[in-house]
Amino acid sequence: MLQGQWPQGGCEYCKKIEDAGGVSDRIMQLNVPDLTPPELELDLQATKVTPRIVEVYFDNVCNMSCIYCEDRFSSRIQQENSRYGRFEKNGLVIDNISQPHLEKDRLTEEFWIWMDQHYSTVRRFHILGGEPFYQRQFDTCMDFLYNHKNAELEFNIISNLMIAPEKFKNYIARIRELVATRKIKRFDLTASIDCWGPEQEYIRHGLNLDQWRENFEYLVKERWITLNINQVISALSVPSIPALIEYINGHRQSREIGHHLITVNTPSHMNPDIFGAGFFDNDFKKILSIMPEDTWQQKEIKNYMLGVSRQIAQAGRNTQEIIKLLTHLNEIDRRRNLNWQKIFPWLTKELEHVV
Repeated sequence: MLQGQWPQGGCEYCKKIEDAGGVSDRIMQLNVPDLTPPELELDLQATKVTPRIVEVYFDNVCNMSCIYCEDRFSSRIQQENSRYGRFEKNGLVIDNISQPHLEKDRLTEEFWIWMDQHYSTVRRFHILGGEPFYQRQFDTCMDFLYNHKNAELEFNIISNLMIAPEKFKNYIARIRELVATRKIKRFDLTASIDCWGPEQEYIRHGLNLDQWRENFEYLVKERWITLNINQVISALSVPSIPALIEYINGHRQSREIGHHLITVNTPSHMNPDIFGAGFFDNDFKKILSIMPEDTWQQKEIKNYMLGVSRQIAQAGRNTQEIIKLLTHLNEIDRRRNLNWQKIFPWLTKELEHVV
């Protein structure tokens, strides 16, 4: 990047949005205060810096099997793939790709040693999954936070909210104590949700919207929590995104709710641009029309959504990827006893002519 070259392995996502005239995630990060490593204040080309953001995946333990996810992030998918074995058809491969890390225990121990030595300089600490609230190391994490103090730390958990309400409230009460005793500065709960209705329960298999809503609406009332939505835009979710935005907007009447989003890049057949220019134009027009612009963060995420829509609007139709999507849906239905055609009638009409 310092030489004006884009790295591979995922960075193309931001490049596509910026090339289409949109605002990418990396540019949005520039507006977040106090996260710049101090070395960059003296040398903008410094590459050995003090980390301000620590983001960790402890393991893949998860109680859900989202359709665009894979075994390294979901133990449920790992179990499902082990049960049904390798699937390969029309260029689509479904199989476990991760291997047990032989040095996981050693690396985990070294991580906590590093945290013990550098924790005071960290400003953002993110726990991702799998599902953090179901992972053994999460309790170790809570113990660490109780035994160390960083009054400048913003602690963020990204959760699917599919936790038994009483268990969930007990964890939140423990975290409230961390904030009250100034062990940490702030707590962020980032709730993962992509769209609304039965479409979402199909996409994020294992999600029950009634339970998700109960936990989310409990969080809405806990005003001391910085509450966010983390949304993944996929080839299946776009038409039902407006219902999600309207739901969030309803709760924004009582408090601010942050909004973050990303578009699926892998697997490639889950990217919404496979249908080509114009396919989702009306959907994005509606989405953008109901996204608020009352705060700088809302303006930024709306610009981000606009960038995603522009990038998709410049894409060419990819029949091979559409066939892979159809193949994937049929195999998922076989494994999970579902029926995608009833859930996505608009897609049924689109795919009836695909061989």
